[in-house]
Amino acid sequence: MPEITSAQLTGSNLETFRKAKDAMARQNHDYVIMLMPPVLEANPGLLEGRKILRASQIAKAKSASKMDKNMAAVRIAPAVMQAKSAVGKSLGTGLAKLEEALTLDPFSPQANGALGEIALENDLPGTAVFAFETVRSGKPQDTQNLHGLARALIAAKQMGKARDVYQAILEIAPNDGAALKGMKDASALVATQSGGWEKSEDFRDSLKNKDESAALESASKVVKSAEAIAEQLTRLHAQFENEPQNVTLAKQIAELCEVQGSLDHALQWFQFAHELTQKTDPALEKAVFRLQCALLDSELDQAKAAAAENSVCEEIIARKKSVVLEGAKERVKRYPNDLQYRFDLGEALIDNGQYKEAVPELQQALRQPSVRHRALNLLGVSYQKRKMLDLAAKQYALAASEIVAMDNVKKDAIYCLGVILEEMGKKEEALEEFKKIYEVDSQFRDIADRVEAAYQQSG
Repeated sequence: MPEITSAQLTGSNLETFRKAKDAMARQNHDYVIMLMPPVLEANPGLLEGRKILRASQIAKAKSASKMDKNMAAVRIAPAVMQAKSAVGKSLGTGLAKLEEALTLDPFSPQANGALGEIALENDLPGTAVFAFETVRSGKPQDTQNLHGLARALIAAKQMGKARDVYQAILEIAPNDGAALKGMKDASALVATQSGGWEKSEDFRDSLKNKDESAALESASKVVKSAEAIAEQLTRLHAQFENEPQNVTLAKQIAELCEVQGSLDHALQWFQFAHELTQKTDPALEKAVFRLQCALLDSELDQAKAAAAENSVCEEIIARKKSVVLEGAKERVKRYPNDLQYRFDLGEALIDNGQYKEAVPELQQALRQPSVRHRALNLLGVSYQKRKMLDLAAKQYALAASEIVAMDNVKKDAIYCLGVILEEMGKKEEALEEFKKIYEVDSQFRDIADRVEAAYQQSG
């Protein structure tokens, strides 16, 4: 089932859609939430309508009470199960059930994940991308969701964005083999598709000879073998000699070098392409940074494999921390109003032991919802390292209170709060915090040892 635009709606569906848009403009979110579901049930491929509905659901959810949010978490699971059962009989009905769940919690990973998977199964890639992106806005570190987003972007033929998502996964989980393979495949697709070889159906008619036709036909396919990569690189190098200022060619060569595993050469070409753009391309800047880190990681792995002395490994780790810090400083200097970059700089400063300097960066990052809770935790680390225990406890407690689900960020906050309370001599209060984690995840860090030891001492 293909996705459609509002221009393809007719009759009552078109009239209702227009009413919903007018209601959205007036911020009458309750009316939008009432109007749009029947239209979407009849037209499940109407992505424009689903975005309008989601915007109203999000606006409505902001004013929900804590009790409503807790109840939503309980009611979403059965709603998602009903939706999956209904899809087999009617796609529209099944997705309407999911919208009921998403009205309860528009950012629900479970409901959005189901929407994304069902959309992919029914040839609605744009809807799938939208679903996974919604989760990403609230949980940028959720690698399972990011894998879904990458698959959806590939289905939507947005190969460059898919590659970037796989790169984001590897920054979170460097040992994710599926993400590494996905990034290489997507990079190859980007390299072969960005040259504009498929501009028209009869483009072959304009070629000078059959040899040119065969070369471009080969280039339009995913590179799967070392021989094909080497052949394509030879062709691109020859073309680049005639066009030494061609940024697109430099990027293609860099991407193929990376697929080939020649990370040092890939870094050189990405740096060269970045220089050609006067360092104005954020994607190239990100690629340079990623490869600098990847080369240092590889150097560290080799040192460990060779059983190098600890001092050697520590020196490599220090160099990587320096690269991360300098890159973060440069991005903040270039984009001072980007709160994500402020958080990245605060995190890098913490990692380099510059706890005082991290505070103003992290305080600014608190205004960015996607990183707010991690920023609170890092502020806690900064204060804790400087023996400002009451301030540290306040940051951890605030982070723990704001996060509904018991995810790793909340567990970190509660655990660190417990440690702080112990340092302050409040052992009973600390135990109460530790028990909150123990009840749901006894394998988290050393939580089992802490809780069980406390009980043994009291016994």
